[in-house]
Amino acid sequence: MKLFVGIDGGGTKTEICVINAAGLELTRLSGGPSNPQAIGFDDAVRELIQLLNQALSSIREDDGGTGTPGPERSEELGGLDKREVLGECEKLDKLGAPGQRWELGLCLGMAGVDTHEDRERVTFAIRSYFEQTGVEAKLLVTNDAEIALMATLDRSFGVLAIAGTGSIVFGRTPDGDCYRVGGWGHLLGDEGSGYRIGLDTLHAVMRSYDGIDPPTAMTPMIEQAYGWERIVELRRYIYQPHIKKQDVAVFARYAIEAAAAGDPPARRLIERSAAALAEQTSALVRKHAWFAQADLVLSGSVFRYSELYRKTFRERLEAAWPDLRLHEARQAPAYGAARLALQLLPGE
Repeated sequence: MKLFVGIDGGGTKTEICVINAAGLELTRLSGGPSNPQAIGFDDAVRELIQLLNQALSSIREDDGGTGTPGPERSEELGGLDKREVLGECEKLDKLGAPGQRWELGLCLGMAGVDTHEDRERVTFAIRSYFEQTGVEAKLLVTNDAEIALMATLDRSFGVLAIAGTGSIVFGRTPDGDCYRVGGWGHLLGDEGSGYRIGLDTLHAVMRSYDGIDPPTAMTPMIEQAYGWERIVELRRYIYQPHIKKQDVAVFARYAIEAAAAGDPPARRLIERSAAALAEQTSALVRKHAWFAQADLVLSGSVFRYSELYRKTFRERLEAAWPDLRLHEARQAPAYGAARLALQLLPGE
């Protein structure tokens, strides 16, 4: 039995999609973040393994199972504790993994995996995991941009603007030439991202509290959501050592909601963020003549949840590049990854 697995690994969540040779979706599950730049390599691989276990066990064959792998099969897995990895493999076996009865094509589209070395490291870790379980798998590790293009355009060339926890603009020509703008992480860039909007939201409410800027509806929204009497309690919360990039990005929702309700400071914040990503997208389009008349896919949670963000971005791009064809995402990127996985096993 051949299965095709797609994984979309991001800074806030990871989604896995399994399809058959006809493109029929068999299962889809979500888990925590798996961007190795945000949470570390070992935690990212651990999240991928757990989701693979859940997805494969949910569609296991009734007579599957290969038995528990013995200690002689316990290789190091990308730095993870091998006892922990064996435990994950045992979970899959006990749940009825079909071992050699299954052949998998697996495509991982991951944020934070940009270099050849990053891809090789993830490939080694996941291949070692499948060797532990006895499942035959062919792997492709790519970025989250290529799978999002595939999900909407059913091909892996075009232009993609991602505004999720992070942001990036990616372009690929029909000849395979690839270009990017942004995607440098929250310290070096991420303009127009959920993280940057969340950070700007925190700045806005504190500037409002100090009387530098006018009052904003974002302040009572945050106070109510976190059970605070005054917004100054934000300081104690945000400087805790466990607060990460994705925790800051959560605050973007209050800017999005306040902007939708007409709050002027929130609207300016969202418009400024959308304009920043539009500027990056224009920079990408200028890198190759083909991009000026290409299909451009808008992907990510900020595009999905903020009408004002979409509108501002569209207006900026259409004014600068009238021949661009803009598309909102049609399918989840994980499905696009599964479609790319189809190409790994010939004859299907």
